[in-house]
Amino acid sequence: MKIIEIIKTRKIFAALFFTAAVSILLVNSLATTGFFSKAFDKSLSPAEQYEKNITVRQYYNLTVRFQKETVSTTYLTSDSNDTTVVLKDANGTEIARSTGLINGKTYFFMSSLTLDRISTVSAFGIGDYKDVVDEQANKTFIGTTAYITVKVHSKPPQPARIFGIVSDELTGVAVESVIVAAFENDADPNVASSVNSSVTDSNGHYSMQFDLNASKALDVYVKDYEAS
Repeated sequence: MKIIEIIKTRKIFAALFFTAAVSILLVNSLATTGFFSKAFDKSLSPAEQYEKNITVRQYYNLTVRFQKETVSTTYLTSDSNDTTVVLKDANGTEIARSTGLINGKTYFFMSSLTLDRISTVSAFGIGDYKDVVDEQANKTFIGTTAYITVKVHSKPPQPARIFGIVSDELTGVAVESVIVAAFENDADPNVASSVNSSVTDSNGHYSMQFDLNASKALDVYVKDYEAS
């Protein structure tokens, strides 16, 4: 009975030792090589000499693009020299920045390790859109190109105004009760409705206000009047 117990004890110890050894081997293997990604399949014959080059994705082309808030699949396409894009890690430390947009995008070239560190993206001076501050950087990949898509929101309308004095061209005297109207660019004032209009006061002053979130081309007309 004692001999059997000793054998059992040795077997248990050997099993424990083997399990521990395998665990240590696996930990060391992962720590050294990380995760495997399949490179290719090959059936190798005896004495065959087979050469096959392997590529790894150590570096990426990173594209930061701007998606309009109203249409999920529509992106900005304009060029800009004023837009600044800043990429930061989770601690708020700047990783990279770029100035300017080409076809609504800005580009970086970086290692996969640096790309993995990117946590947030900010963008300033995006034309008619609000600044983006520390938005979560959601990354997608196609081959060796990585994308960060930034949602942009239109700036709220800002009050703009056209004003002045209407006066007689010959005498320079201010003219009262003259209609001044603004129309869409190239619109026919005899058919189209005006965007805004004003009637001059006793001092010839007129004023028209517009709420705009982007530049707007207008044609301003003054209605003929009869001199008394």
